[in-house]
Amino acid sequence: MGNSGLKITKSAYLFLVPAVGLYLLFYIYPFINTAIYSFTRWDGITSVTIIGFQNYRNLFNDRNFTNSLSRIFIWAVLSITFKVGSALIIAAFLRKTFRGIKFFRTIIFFPYIVSVSAMCLMFITIYDRNIGIFNHGLRLIGLGHLARYWLSDSSTAFYAVIAVPIYQAIGYFFIIFLAAMQDVPQELYDAAKIDGAGSMGEFFYVTVPYIWGTITVSVILAINGAFNDFNYVFILTGGGPGRSSEVPATYMYNELFVNYRFGYGSAVALALFAITVTTSLTVRKLLSAGFRTE
Repeated sequence: MGNSGLKITKSAYLFLVPAVGLYLLFYIYPFINTAIYSFTRWDGITSVTIIGFQNYRNLFNDRNFTNSLSRIFIWAVLSITFKVGSALIIAAFLRKTFRGIKFFRTIIFFPYIVSVSAMCLMFITIYDRNIGIFNHGLRLIGLGHLARYWLSDSSTAFYAVIAVPIYQAIGYFFIIFLAAMQDVPQELYDAAKIDGAGSMGEFFYVTVPYIWGTITVSVILAINGAFNDFNYVFILTGGGPGRSSEVPATYMYNELFVNYRFGYGSAVALALFAITVTTSLTVRKLLSAGFRTE
């Protein structure tokens, strides 16, 4: 019998050249350049000075950076809790078909398709002290004393900012979980009912174990999003007031394009990359080891 496997001629690899070339040009080359510049002192105008690991030593002694780093870990935990957790629960409720189900699914997913800038502008209005819906709601329930400029108060700015991407991304994770749940065999739910399991039992003993791989991927996506989101903070507060909502991505931007410390900013970028990869791999390993199905 002849080999029935897929055969790829050498000429077919030529079609990979444009894609590989673009990848090398726009991803690998900039990454290597950034790594090189992270060991230098350079303002973008004068000559480059090699300073070894000095930028990295300064970086982790910089309280502004370490504070911003602690915020993205808080952001990651809240993202997992609300992005992934809320989407998982909503998907479980909307898994079954009933009248009007398409409407509810559309409502949940709709915020995700709104552009980031439009969503941020909408929340700037929502958070406004005088005309914002949020403060108006507090006044209606007798909590008007809590009304404030949420994006201008250093005690609330960070949480007000991260609420926006968390809210917007729930629809994205909802679709992922809904698709995964629809692949769960109905026979498993039928068997669970025979064993006396209720809705909660079906969720924890059938749905969650079966889609655990999808949950793991979603958690990693939520962590990466929290570590690398820049646009929400930049548009809503710019890292302020003061540095109360600053995250490593905005810190890096300011060092590169405001302070013109290209070497130091490159070190921030490499450090953030390393922390993101390490955290993602660690969480993935813990999730894989912590829940195994036969």
